[in-house]
Amino acid sequence: MTAAALSVECDPLRDVSHRSARAARDLADWLAWLELVPMAPRTLDAYEKYGARLLRAFPRHEFRDFSDGDLMHVLKTYPASSRLQAKAAWNNWFKWGYKSRRIPGNPVDLLPDVKYRPKRDYDVFTRVEQDALFALPSPDGELQTILHCAGLRRQEAICLTGKRVDLNRLKIIVIEGAKGGKERTVPMVFDELPAACADLLSLEGINKNDHLWATRPGGRGVVRRRDPISSTTFERWWRRCIETADVRYRNPHMARHSFVARLRERRVPIEDIKWMVGHESIATTEDTYSHPNMDELGERVRQLVGG
Repeated sequence: MTAAALSVECDPLRDVSHRSARAARDLADWLAWLELVPMAPRTLDAYEKYGARLLRAFPRHEFRDFSDGDLMHVLKTYPASSRLQAKAAWNNWFKWGYKSRRIPGNPVDLLPDVKYRPKRDYDVFTRVEQDALFALPSPDGELQTILHCAGLRRQEAICLTGKRVDLNRLKIIVIEGAKGGKERTVPMVFDELPAACADLLSLEGINKNDHLWATRPGGRGVVRRRDPISSTTFERWWRRCIETADVRYRNPHMARHSFVARLRERRVPIEDIKWMVGHESIATTEDTYSHPNMDELGERVRQLVGG
C-alpha cells in the first residue's frame, strides 16, 4: 500500500471498497511504481481515485479483463470537465500494465479522443506590475524576478537551490520539484534575470546546496535555507510581495503565464517555448499559454483605432 493510501486509511468518509477488488493489487503496484518516480502525494491520491472508480464498477475483473467498452461506460459517469484527466490517468496505468507484461494491450488506445478546453481569460501581469514586483527590497525583488523571468512552477521555485543557477552559461536547471520528474534547462533570456540571480546569490550568501526561498522562524533572526519551504510559507511570501508592491492579486502560477506571454510578444516559436516550460506535448503549450495580456492588448487596439 502506498503512502498516499496509508494517509487516508483511517478516513471514515473515504470509500476504500475498491481495495477488495480483484485488480486492486495491480493498482497498488502501479501507485508504488509511481512513488519511486517520484510523484507528488496529491497526484498519487488523484490517480488512485481514478483507478478506484474502475475497480468499484468491475470488482470481479482481473486487470487483463478490462475492455475499452468497460472504460467508456465508466468514463461517461464523469462530468465533461474531468474526463480528460480520468482518461490520462487510466492511460498511464494500462500503459504501465502493458510494459510490465501484465496485460496484452492498452484498452485506452481504443477510446475516442476526449477534448474539453473551456475558454479562459488568463489574467497575466502587465510590465508595469512586474516592474513594481521586481523593485521590491532584497531578497523579495530578486525572487520575484526569478519567478517571473524563468517560468517556474511553485514547487520548482520552492526546491530551487544555488547549484541549479548557472551564471557562467546563463541558465537555470530545473530538476527538484519538476512536474512529473521532467527535468529541463531554462536559458536566461530576459535581461533582468542574470543580474537578479547574481545579486541574490551574493547578497544573501547562498551556497550551492542552499534553497533560494528561505524560512525565517518567528519572522526574524536566522535565515534557514537547508530545507525547502512549505507551500503555505511560499503563499504567505507571495501575498506579502503583492501587497507591498500594491499589485492586484493573482495566484503565483500567473507569473509563469506572464513569462510565456512575454515570449510570445517577442515572437519566440511555440516549439521553443514548449521546451522552456517543460511540456511533453506542444498542444498543451498552445492550448494553455497561447494568450495575450488582455489589458495590454486592449491598449494596443485602442491606439490603433484612435490612430
